[in-house]
Amino acid sequence: MNVYSINKGIGYASSGVEYAQKYRKELFENLEFDDYYVFLNYLSKNIAVYTDLLGYRHNQVLWIYNVLSHRPTQATTFTVDLFLEKFARETYEILNQTSTSLEIKVTGTQRYKIWLLKDDLIDRVDYIVNGHLVNVSHYDRSLNNIEHFSDGQLVRRTFYNLQGEKSFEQFYTDRAITVTFIDNQILYGKMAFYQYFFKVLQLEKEDAVIIDRPLDVIEGILPQLADQVRLFSVVHAEHYNESLSKGSHILWNNNYEYIFENAESFEAIIVATDRQNQILSSQLRKKTMIKTIPVGYINEISRKRSYHPYRLITASRLATEKHLDLLIKAVVDAKESVPDLTLDIYGEGGERSKLEALIQKYDASHFIKLCGHQDLSQVYPDYSGYISASTSEGFGLSLLEALGAGLPLIGVDVEYGNREFIETGENGIRFERTPLRDMPEQLAKAIISFYEQQLDKKGRVVSKQKAKAYLKANVAKRWQDLLEKGNELNEN
Repeated sequence: MNVYSINKGIGYASSGVEYAQKYRKELFENLEFDDYYVFLNYLSKNIAVYTDLLGYRHNQVLWIYNVLSHRPTQATTFTVDLFLEKFARETYEILNQTSTSLEIKVTGTQRYKIWLLKDDLIDRVDYIVNGHLVNVSHYDRSLNNIEHFSDGQLVRRTFYNLQGEKSFEQFYTDRAITVTFIDNQILYGKMAFYQYFFKVLQLEKEDAVIIDRPLDVIEGILPQLADQVRLFSVVHAEHYNESLSKGSHILWNNNYEYIFENAESFEAIIVATDRQNQILSSQLRKKTMIKTIPVGYINEISRKRSYHPYRLITASRLATEKHLDLLIKAVVDAKESVPDLTLDIYGEGGERSKLEALIQKYDASHFIKLCGHQDLSQVYPDYSGYISASTSEGFGLSLLEALGAGLPLIGVDVEYGNREFIETGENGIRFERTPLRDMPEQLAKAIISFYEQQLDKKGRVVSKQKAKAYLKANVAKRWQDLLEKGNELNEN
């Protein structure tokens, strides 16, 4: 049996879905099957740059464009010197050079802008004529693909095999796939392209396919895969809109709606908490097995006892939906009552510059810091508590990591992770969800109450006790039971 986890894209600022797959990969390491991770989106950077950061082996990573080009996932080794060899008989002039790019002029109005990864390794090369972008060449160990532009719009991509021969071409309108020419076949649209890819994979009946990002994917591949492989889907977020659901009319999260409408095609739908299992089981008209498997795990429970009083931590993508701006305002307000209070924010994302500006606005840079990406396993125990302002966490991997470090928690009273991990007055505080305009006040009150009740001290024992269920061996056993004994469980 092989196990394939299906995603769309990946990048530097990975979301909870990518980290859930990372944890799953680690849980599968000692189980008796091979696991692969499929990525379906076009990526402008060598996928190995991103997957290396999460610890994937290259032979586990199946990027659709590499597979169909008969290329392995591989590190970038193509250098500036190799690229410049093509101009050995021509003169070129270096116009500009930085640590991240090199711009050269060849003849007339032709220019090349070479974008670098590190150590003179080439990421991509822009070919510019008369100030207009003509094409972009992407490299790993050799030329991987070329993007062709007309009037500034992407019109075509050409993909190459390891011998430098053209493998296939794909055409676009408004960046959407219109037609693919491959292996003497013409594939119209994105779904036909996906279907061809899964045909090339030659999946066996006993293979398991785990869908992590179904939106705009599952509609195309379900008819091909149903009854041909063992199908699973993982729910990574709130699966429905509670406020807009009335009686038997459920307004599903559109990411999972097609899954739920075709639930009978799946051997199991996997959720992260027992509470979500109960709710979804009561709502599904078309029944299938619903299994609770946490999306993450912890290796060990921290034994460290010393920590910095009044020092809070949060970790997430720097994204709007995490409401870090409201958290910053709450910490500023709470500091009036808790003078030694500090907050460290870990993670990267598109909101970084806005958050930096907000910290400056409140003159808070001496007690609120953006700390970027770091391995937090040894960092969490130094803090007195973990805090989150997110109102839409399906599970909350960073919450779990903090729990394993023995941290008491502060979070909004929402499904699912917060209610799974936080017992108000025992190992933290769940504060009432309010309109966003009122959240800073609610958060500030929760912070003040947290320290007044000395939950930073009392809550550590409770958090460590709760964390035991999420030890690696316990979570791996759940996956093993599902994948290796799934048919037997279904019969029972």
